[in-house]
Amino acid sequence: MPSSARTGNGHGELSARTRARILDGAMLAIARHGLSKLGMSDVSESAGVSRGTLYRYFPTREELLQHLGAYETLRFQERVSEALRDAPPGAERLRTALLYVAHYVEEHPAIRRVLETEPAFVLRYLRAEFPALCVATGAFLAPLLAETRPVRDGVATAEQLVDWLTRLMISAVLFPDADPEGMARSLTAVYGLLTHPPAPARAARPRRPTARRSHRGQR
Repeated sequence: MPSSARTGNGHGELSARTRARILDGAMLAIARHGLSKLGMSDVSESAGVSRGTLYRYFPTREELLQHLGAYETLRFQERVSEALRDAPPGAERLRTALLYVAHYVEEHPAIRRVLETEPAFVLRYLRAEFPALCVATGAFLAPLLAETRPVRDGVATAEQLVDWLTRLMISAVLFPDADPEGMARSLTAVYGLLTHPPAPARAARPRRPTARRSHRGQR
């Protein structure tokens, strides 16, 4: 079925193109008005559709926001995959992905607005969606982490490392570095710690025998 096909959803025939237009408009409305003050009229105005059309696609504000989260997650995954298409393997591939994530958050007006004005919403969202976020980051992290020393030695699984690095990335989003490239380098350094073998321990130098003073002949 082509992407512009219409599907029945209990509200008549719906266009995928119009649905995407509404969701894009919702993101713009959030950037302008914030989340707590967001009204459906704000969304219809930003999307350039009538309120009747908006309610035909998304009968409630809650349903709109739910679909908006899934829509943005899918778009994020697609764009990360595109950014990685020509990236070399290994640490440079990870750095490319992390740099994209840093710029994505920094340049996304709706995400920045919600982070700054709706911390409680962000916390609830992260708690509820953390498993899905691990799946999203695992799509590009798991193949890289499978080659790391802890996984090869059986100390940890790739899934455990994905969980750990996803938490680090969330921390980087919540407390962003002024330099996105610096953040990417820092997180890539963590990957380097996982892949580089430990330096061999230096052998302890043998202690030189202490010269014992002879007391012969001394009184």
